[in-house]
Amino acid sequence: MIEIRAAEVSDAGAIAAVHVASWQVAYRDLLPEGVLDGLSVAGREQMWSAILGELSPRSSVYVAARRGAVLGFASIGASRDGDAGGDVGELGAFYLQPGHWRQGIGSRLHTAVVAGLWDLGFSAATLWVLEGNDRALRFYEQAGWVEDGQFKVDRGPGGVELRERRMHRALTAV
Repeated sequence: MIEIRAAEVSDAGAIAAVHVASWQVAYRDLLPEGVLDGLSVAGREQMWSAILGELSPRSSVYVAARRGAVLGFASIGASRDGDAGGDVGELGAFYLQPGHWRQGIGSRLHTAVVAGLWDLGFSAATLWVLEGNDRALRFYEQAGWVEDGQFKVDRGPGGVELRERRMHRALTAV
């Protein structure tokens, strides 16, 4: 049985492990091998501990767990994009342990975060997908997200360039 619940600070280590493992598999042919191999669960755990300890009122982090083991997570909040109004939320992170892809867990987690964005008062949402991450792009398209033509370049671990494409969707009560 998969449980979708709000993350707690005590989940930071498990979230970090999912985050690193997912990057190392999903981005293997998209980012330099040295960057992926150098990702630190301990470093990500510190980051997620800080995030979970200081969530704003219009943000949340969810985990998908089975028998207490975190298999995936997602974070939501207000859009960080300069062209977004106050009614636009953002799916900021969405990752599953690679061994649990294509089992319906991501779909259940996605349904929960879309409902969570609505519950936080957003009427639309955006997300950013790493260019070339076709698996994620297909998942989001099947879930009702549409590319809006916006692109950006972020800096990731080790200063690596992350070329990303934005997607959006309207939100409705679930």
